[in-house]
Amino acid sequence: MKRKMAMALAAVLVAGSLPVTVSAATFTDINEVSWASSTIQAVSDKGLINGYEDGTFRAKNNVTYSEAMVMVYNLMSKTGNLKASATNTLPIYQSVLNTYKIPTWSQSTVAYGLSAQILMAADLPKFTTNGVSNPATRQDVAVMFGRALSEKYDIYAGTGVNYNDVWRISDEAMPYVDLLTRLGIVTGDDSGNFNPTANITRAEMAVMMNKTYDLLSNELANTGEITEIVNHDGDYYDVDVKMDNGERNRLTLSDDNISVYNKDGSRELPISSLSKGDKVSLVFDGLVITKIYLLDEEASAQEKYDAVGYIYSLKDGYLNLESENTGETTKYKINTNCTYYLDGKKTTESAIKDVIDDNSDKYVYAGLYTETKNEKVDGERQDVLYANAVYVTVKDEYTQTGEVTDFTSTTVYYKASGSNARKSADFASDCEFYIGDKKSSAKDLEEMAESGTVYVKVTVNSKGKATKVVMTEDKFTDNTASSTYTVKGFNKDRIIVSRGGTSTTYEFGSTSDITYYVWEKKWEERSFKGAESYYDADPDDGERSYTTMYARLNFDKSGKLTAIYMAKDNDRENAFGEAEATEKKGTVESIKDGKLKFKTSSTEYTLLNKYNVDPKFGEDTDNDNLYGKDADGTTKKYPLVIGGAQTSSLTVLTRMANCDDVTLYAEVRANASNEITKIDARLTAAEGKLVEYDKGKKEFTLETSDGSQFKLYTVSNPKTDSDDYDAEDLETTGYRGSSVELEFNNDGEISKIIVTDSNYNSGTKRVKGTASIDGSKIKIDGKSYSWDSKTYITSSSFTYSSKDMFERMLKDKDIEVYVEATISDSNKVERINAKVESAEGEFVEYDSGSVVIETDSRKWSFNTVSKNTLLKNCGLDDERDFEKKEGKNVTLEFNSDGLVEEF
Repeated sequence: MKRKMAMALAAVLVAGSLPVTVSAATFTDINEVSWASSTIQAVSDKGLINGYEDGTFRAKNNVTYSEAMVMVYNLMSKTGNLKASATNTLPIYQSVLNTYKIPTWSQSTVAYGLSAQILMAADLPKFTTNGVSNPATRQDVAVMFGRALSEKYDIYAGTGVNYNDVWRISDEAMPYVDLLTRLGIVTGDDSGNFNPTANITRAEMAVMMNKTYDLLSNELANTGEITEIVNHDGDYYDVDVKMDNGERNRLTLSDDNISVYNKDGSRELPISSLSKGDKVSLVFDGLVITKIYLLDEEASAQEKYDAVGYIYSLKDGYLNLESENTGETTKYKINTNCTYYLDGKKTTESAIKDVIDDNSDKYVYAGLYTETKNEKVDGERQDVLYANAVYVTVKDEYTQTGEVTDFTSTTVYYKASGSNARKSADFASDCEFYIGDKKSSAKDLEEMAESGTVYVKVTVNSKGKATKVVMTEDKFTDNTASSTYTVKGFNKDRIIVSRGGTSTTYEFGSTSDITYYVWEKKWEERSFKGAESYYDADPDDGERSYTTMYARLNFDKSGKLTAIYMAKDNDRENAFGEAEATEKKGTVESIKDGKLKFKTSSTEYTLLNKYNVDPKFGEDTDNDNLYGKDADGTTKKYPLVIGGAQTSSLTVLTRMANCDDVTLYAEVRANASNEITKIDARLTAAEGKLVEYDKGKKEFTLETSDGSQFKLYTVSNPKTDSDDYDAEDLETTGYRGSSVELEFNNDGEISKIIVTDSNYNSGTKRVKGTASIDGSKIKIDGKSYSWDSKTYITSSSFTYSSKDMFERMLKDKDIEVYVEATISDSNKVERINAKVESAEGEFVEYDSGSVVIETDSRKWSFNTVSKNTLLKNCGLDDERDFEKKEGKNVTLEFNSDGLVEEF
């Protein structure tokens, strides 16, 4: 698991300051803050924060927002953590920085902050008031530094924060305050308060900076892995933790002196939920550990135990367990030395029976450790399931998963997972509905159920009513075994498999209870006889067509074999590699902590640290041979593509996924560990400000409300929703800064640009009509306008683009021209789009899609419709017939697109 911004925040809060150089040894005023004096000297010696020219440090002075950003930049630079792609970005943000009166000396680092997403556009108004720099608050600095370090340390929801004034901490700052607290970087004051809105001082920054610098330099955190755990009958636990810095912590824990939380602190867990191999974070108060956060996803009960479900009965030496998934009941014989636990603490069978009797209106949930013994029963040998340990808790509700078969406004119908049993549940009046982890409505789920195969998790209360319904496109449970075996034998009685030198025999009670799959370029379901023939298949010469047969086996929670997958040796990689891959597509909800989530799925897909990208989306600036061909000449494959974007990278993908102003669609391919091996993404909708548009290059730059800028490609001539402007008009400076909504085609290219707010263009207007010359001006629809020094002229009727040639055409009495023009606030023509409506003259020639005529002033060439269409309209049979028109007077007729269609 990558280490993330654990302690960095706090330390970062102390990054470098202004360029003044005074060593700590000469500071004359640090005795005023004796608690921080040694740290101030340390950060000064490291070159992180300096004093003033008069020999003072001024430890009690507040730190401004601009100073804090400079400190972030300096710290990241000193520790080698700057994002190279975000440096030298001042020209991009110069205008907005001037608008918010950001001090000139800090503008380059603030621009870096915006580019690296350490700052958002919404943060800038806090920096100054009437041009005067504002002091930064403790929580705002936490957010700033947290974003800077978010690629290095994990940030969680922050619901475990326990300060007395937690209610004063903003939702945005909460995850970062939580992070610093649980890693021991910050603590409350003597009254247990965090004081989030208090201004942060230089001394406080120095203390946190020093800790963070050491953290980033040594790559250490208060995290480690449990290497051993011993349960002393649930009374206490001996736990060994190997820390990431190489140290070992040997702990004695009990529920009375330690609190264990899931990784975001939203739920307290029993110590019994910890197990060997778990990744944990330890919270210290001085030298005493007060809390443990389980950083790995908490193992589900189904992963932790051999069998899980609800106790149906416990008597006469047997336990009947109703499966949580299938609803089927399995009978377990109680082992003579079976141990019982209630809420993680050791108890007796008698006590568990009392719990069952006392909670008849609730659900007694149990996880079982089991074993199978082959012994005589009524004179015949058979497998008997034994319960060796029973872990019990009482629940007011139970959950079940399955595939949805029908969904109405009042009821969900589904086929239970791992079973053919059909289930249904009516909704309680306060039932909550979710798509993935996003709260939705029953109507949303009903629409999703109608869209295809979907799966559901239903929580049912003691009255049998559903109180929570979660729907996704992914299965909630997957019982496919991850181990591949070599098949040593296969017949109607058994399958013998081997792995790691150990052979295991699985007897079949009945071949009809097992589903068989064989690999024939894809998984195909077969009958037992079909699977047997696949295993025994011999060519005519009596030799098998394979050397080794491989298999994977599926079991239900009771240990019963339910499915067998078999593939021949030359198909092993395709069968058990590609078959495990997941293909998923849909609208992306977010990318956080390196995890991609879709809106209609609760599954998180892990992004790799780096992907090759298609060279058309970037350049190989760091000479790492990402693009082009491999050394052997084979063409590279590019697993990360953002259609329609000028640059494909994880940074751009993440910004798009987390930006509220754009909708990102993605198709991903993931391996069995849900790691994304291929991403094909594109925008489907976006809104923001038009920064720049070049129609010729088909390039459009969009700025969204969070300050992000996306450089996108357009189709050749994107549509608009108004006759008042077209794509060419949007190139003019008058439209820059306009609010726009964008629509995209299936390749992710902008196909339509809708201007929603043209306040920035209040001085620009459009005029249209027949044009002529009025002295030195152009007259359009009876009104005269001056030429701009750079008037831009385009036309579908002709290829002339110079102002002089266009003026000569307008002066020609034999030609009539219709124009649409944009007029600046100084009454000058900025752009003209012209179409010829009629022209008369002597026919000169037809040449490859253009007609040349000669008027009294000169020869003119006009574009035509296709040759065949023109011949047909003119009543001609062959191109050579055009020669018969040479020297004759003709009148050219133009269609609505300005092309000659007849003469």
